[in-house]
Amino acid sequence: MEPSSLINIIKVSIMPLTIPKNVQINLPNTDITLKCDSIKMEVVFGNIILNSVQAIGDNPGKIYVRYVETSDYVIIEVADSGPGIPPEILDRVFDPLFTTKQRGTGLGLSSCKNIIEQHGGNMSVKNTPTTFTIRLPNLLAKK
Repeated sequence: MEPSSLINIIKVSIMPLTIPKNVQINLPNTDITLKCDSIKMEVVFGNIILNSVQAIGDNPGKIYVRYVETSDYVIIEVADSGPGIPPEILDRVFDPLFTTKQRGTGLGLSSCKNIIEQHGGNMSVKNTPTTFTIRLPNLLAKK
């Protein structure tokens, strides 16, 4: 775990992804420094953003990444303009081996949640719009 630029982690996580022209990713203009394992965090953001791209599909859409820093936490939200997660499966998306995709293993979001928990944080999801919220302890805050 070392101090890392959150915006850089997100940009590196997007690089290997194929982002179609119909999808716009909006990143914050400001950066914050997070004490984390940057490689593991790249996996988390790559997975969430890929899921958002797949949810948007061929329709024009947007993905928004926002974050807020308090003295105790760094709260990161990734929201997309896709159709949303069906309510009947919303509470199962973090379950290991649960997937709705033809080629999915069901390990993506479960792994993401595990990585966030290894960092002492938690991860949740809500609909309208679909928003994944990551809450991490702010280990670099000057208390």
